[in-house]
Amino acid sequence: MAVAKFNVIVPDIEHWRAMVKCQAACPVLTDARAYVIAIARGDLGTGYKIAHAPNPLSTTCGRICGAPCEKMCRRSAIGPDFEPVAIRPLKRVLTERFGPEAAQHLPGRSRVVESSSSQKVADALRPTDYPTTRLSDYSPARWSRENLDALAATSGRKRGLVAVIGAGPSSLATAHDLARLGHQVTIYEAGPKTGGMLRYGVPVYRIDQQAMDLEIQSILDLGVTIHFNTRVGKDIALAEIRRTHDAVYLGLGLMRGRALSVEGADLDGVINAVDLLLNYNLGYKVTLGKRVIVVGGGDVAMDAARTALRLGQATAAQKAALGDTEARAEEAEESVKTALDVARTALRLGVADVKMIALESWEEMPASRFEIEEALEEGIQMQPRLGPNRIIGKNEKVTGLEVIEVASVFDENRRFNPKFKPGTERVLECDTVILAIGQAADLAALGGASDVKLSPRGLVEINPATGQTSAPDVFAGGDVAYGPRLIIHAVRDGHLAALGIEQQIQSRALTTTVTTEWTELSEHAMPADWTKRSRAKVPGLPVDRRTGTSVIELGYSEAQAVDQGARCLECSVNTIFDAEKCILCNGCVDVCPWNCLKIVRLDQMTGDETLARVIDAHKTDVPIAAMIKDDEACTRCALCAERCPTNAITMEAFRFKEVISYQ
Repeated sequence: MAVAKFNVIVPDIEHWRAMVKCQAACPVLTDARAYVIAIARGDLGTGYKIAHAPNPLSTTCGRICGAPCEKMCRRSAIGPDFEPVAIRPLKRVLTERFGPEAAQHLPGRSRVVESSSSQKVADALRPTDYPTTRLSDYSPARWSRENLDALAATSGRKRGLVAVIGAGPSSLATAHDLARLGHQVTIYEAGPKTGGMLRYGVPVYRIDQQAMDLEIQSILDLGVTIHFNTRVGKDIALAEIRRTHDAVYLGLGLMRGRALSVEGADLDGVINAVDLLLNYNLGYKVTLGKRVIVVGGGDVAMDAARTALRLGQATAAQKAALGDTEARAEEAEESVKTALDVARTALRLGVADVKMIALESWEEMPASRFEIEEALEEGIQMQPRLGPNRIIGKNEKVTGLEVIEVASVFDENRRFNPKFKPGTERVLECDTVILAIGQAADLAALGGASDVKLSPRGLVEINPATGQTSAPDVFAGGDVAYGPRLIIHAVRDGHLAALGIEQQIQSRALTTTVTTEWTELSEHAMPADWTKRSRAKVPGLPVDRRTGTSVIELGYSEAQAVDQGARCLECSVNTIFDAEKCILCNGCVDVCPWNCLKIVRLDQMTGDETLARVIDAHKTDVPIAAMIKDDEACTRCALCAERCPTNAITMEAFRFKEVISYQ
C-alpha cells in the first residue's frame, strides 16, 4: 500500500513574510496588519504613522486604491462566509483624522492624539488577553520615511538637481523621496494642476479632490518646485532639461485614449473614455445624447479581435487595429474600472439610458464587487458576455452598436482566449459609443531622444529594479513604463526610481539588509466572537443624492472602524513548536477547529532539498514522527497553545525590518 505523502517546506524568513499576505501583496509593502490592529486598539494616531510610512499618497489610496492587500487577505480564504478585512476604507479613517486633510474634515481635532471615543469602543471590544505586542513594532519597507531620513543623514552625500516630468502619482512619489533625501527637485507639468490621471482620469465623485490637493501640497512643501502649463517637448526640450540636471524622471502617464479601428469608428458620436473623463473633470460641457453604450475591456477587447482573427472572424479594419500589443491582466482590470467610471459619469451628465458591455461573465469580471454593485444601484445596465463587432451610423452619426455574444473568455488553462458565437450579432441602438479600450502614451516629450529605448508596446523600457532607462541619466515609471496599473504600483515605481536616481547621483550602490525579530505573546487571544464579525459596507450617499460632483463614499465612523479592525487575524502571529517539550499527545490536533495540524511519520513527507537535509539529520533506528502545520488554514486562534499540557506551543509575533545603506 502506497504511503500518503504530504508536501512540506521548512519555513524561512520569506515564508514568514509571505504569511502576512496583506503586506506581501502591497506593492509598497504597507504593513496593513499593523495599522488595522492599531485601529482595533483605538490608537488611530499610531495607525496613521504606520500606514503613511511607506506611502506618501496614503490619503489618495485610502479612497481609491484597488487594494491588492484585500484580495489576498487570509480572512476571506478560511471559509465562504468570511470576507476580507476592509483595509482600504480603514486607511481612510486614519488619514481623515491624522493626514494632511485632517483639519479639513475634523476642525479643531488634534492630529497626534487619538479620539477618546475610538479608545472607549476598542476597550469594550478587547478581551483581557488581547495581543500585547507594541504597536510601534511594524515591519517597514526600505523606502519608508525613517529609512529615507536615515540615508539622508549619511555624511559625504552629494545633493543633486533632478527634473520630474509630469505630476502624476509615480512622479509625486519620486519627488517626495528625492526631496526627503535632500535633492533639489523640479516638476514640469503640462497641465494646470497636479495629480495626473488622479486628477483627469478619476471621476470627481470617487475622490475628494481637496483632500488630494492637501496631500500633494504636503509633498511640494518638502521643497519641490513645480512649473505648470509647461509641456516638455514643446515649451522646453528634454535635451535642455538633461543638460541642466543630474537626472530626469519620466512620469508621463497615458493621457491618450486608444482607438479601435473597426467599421464606423470615425462616426460622430464615438469618443474615448480618457477624453470624456478629462473634459468632465475639468468642467467642460459634454453632450452625449439620450442613449450611451460604454465598451469596456481595454487591451482585452483588442485580444478579442486578435482571437477573432485566428478564427477567421475579424474584418480587415479589425486586423489593422491589432498591432503588436499584448494583453495584460492588470490593464484589463483597470480598463473595466474605467468603463464603470465612464458609465456612471454619463449618468451624471443627464443620460437616461446607459449600457455597458463586457466580454467577461459576471463571475469573471475583474472589477471589484462593490464597484459593480454601485453602478447597478445607480441604474447602469450591464450586459456581460458581449463584444463589439461594428458601429452603425446614418448621415455620419452613430445610431447603434452591433455586438456579438461571447462563448468563452478563458481557455482550459485560464489564459485569456475568447471565443465568439457566430450568428449571434445584434444591434443595440444608441447615440454615443464610448470606447474604454485602453490608453496610450504621448511620447512627444522625448523629443526624439534616440538613447531612450522604447518597447514594442510603445512604452519606455526600464530596469524594473531601479527605473533606469537605456539612457543612464533618464529614469521612468508608472503607466508610461508598464501600461495602466493600480495607483499603488505607480507609488512603488516612484520609490524604486528615487533610489535608483540616488545611486546614480552618488555613484554608489545601495544594499538592503533585512533583520527579523520574534516576540512571544504569552496571552495571545482573538477578540470575542471574532468569527462572527462580518464586513460592514462602507456608508455612502443614497442613490437619489448621487448627482454632480458629490463624493459618494462617506467612510466609516471611528466606532465602525474599531469593530472592522477587530476582524484582522494578525497573520504575523505564528504557532511555534518546541520539539523537546512535545509528548505527541495529539491534544493540539484534536482541538484545532481548522484541521491545520497533523502528526506524521518522516517517510510521509516530501519536499525540497532543505527538507531532505532536516530529515536526514533526524533519521534513527527508532521511528520518528513530525508535527506539520498548514499555515494557510491557521487562524492564529491559539487554542492549540492553550490546550498543550507541556507548553510546547507558543504564540510568537514575527517582524522584519528592511534597512538601506551604501555598499
